[in-house]
Amino acid sequence: MAERFKAIALVDFDYFYAQCEELRHPEYRGRPIAVCMLTGEGSGAVASANYVARKFGIKSGMSVSKAKSLAPDIVILPVDISHYQQVSSSIMNKLREEFRAVEQASIDEAYIDLGELGKAEAETAGIRIKQIVKEAGGIKCTVGIGPNKLIAKMASDKAKPDGLMVVAPEEVDSFLESSKLEEIPYIGRKTAEKLGSLGIKTIIEARRLRVEDLIKLFGEKKGIMIYNFLRGIDERKLELERKRKEFEKFVSLKGKTPEEALAEAARKLYERLGGKSFREVGVIVVFDDLTARTRSKTFKYHVSSFEELLSSALELLRSIEAVSGGKKIRRVAVKVSRFEKKEGSLLDYLS
Repeated sequence: MAERFKAIALVDFDYFYAQCEELRHPEYRGRPIAVCMLTGEGSGAVASANYVARKFGIKSGMSVSKAKSLAPDIVILPVDISHYQQVSSSIMNKLREEFRAVEQASIDEAYIDLGELGKAEAETAGIRIKQIVKEAGGIKCTVGIGPNKLIAKMASDKAKPDGLMVVAPEEVDSFLESSKLEEIPYIGRKTAEKLGSLGIKTIIEARRLRVEDLIKLFGEKKGIMIYNFLRGIDERKLELERKRKEFEKFVSLKGKTPEEALAEAARKLYERLGGKSFREVGVIVVFDDLTARTRSKTFKYHVSSFEELLSSALELLRSIEAVSGGKKIRRVAVKVSRFEKKEGSLLDYLS
């Protein structure tokens, strides 16, 4: 009998915004589609692109003008957060009906505790998850399954698009050794580059570092996390309810206009709030000299509209720019607080 293990799944709705729009606009099937945060006449940033568009090099965060230059025939559609939230909620509710523990990580991702399963049983569960997502939302998804959240996430990333990958405990070492350093969540390109400057290019090489070495390089919390993740160790539990008083999301400009970066921050923040209402919105602007300014606005009532969040954030950004003396902006952030209390609701999802 196959060895059983505590199986954790990560379901990721493929190119979610763009896929929702493909369903609503079958007339655009086969064409490159970009769903964009539009901040002005012809300006904005790409929030999601379908795989046809990605073949042209179009990706999230890219300016609309750049996307049009790469694919002149591209279909540009505005973000419709309320519609995507409805599709997401429909799918998440169906997943919660079938599985005992579901952690919604964002508008298009969820971790699922599948219980003790053998590998074949885990594959069957993964197929069932894909069926539920298709039936409830009409969309395709990718499912990664492993003995913890780390391996489930990495398996999902490797199996995209519309895939399914199961990594059993005895396969974790070989799975990690065949992966790139930057493919490990929370390590990323910059951390991989720092390790690379020390001559460390692979996971096998990085494993030779002592935990003390990693703490010296990255600080205690991140150093210990990297040490464990390099070995496939992840003790994080599924979090079904998290209470926080304030959420914020920073985005660096990196070629974007301040408005485009702010719109991206607002979108990423909003899609992870799970429809939670708030009364206060704020904007933080960090300048090149590393000084910062903050502005906030309080509503008379709780709001949950993305349009109100974005328009208020842009208004606050303009008020900061008006008194900044033309200083160059490095990063922007949107934050929300003063949430509406709802008994028995699933609370804020934000990592």
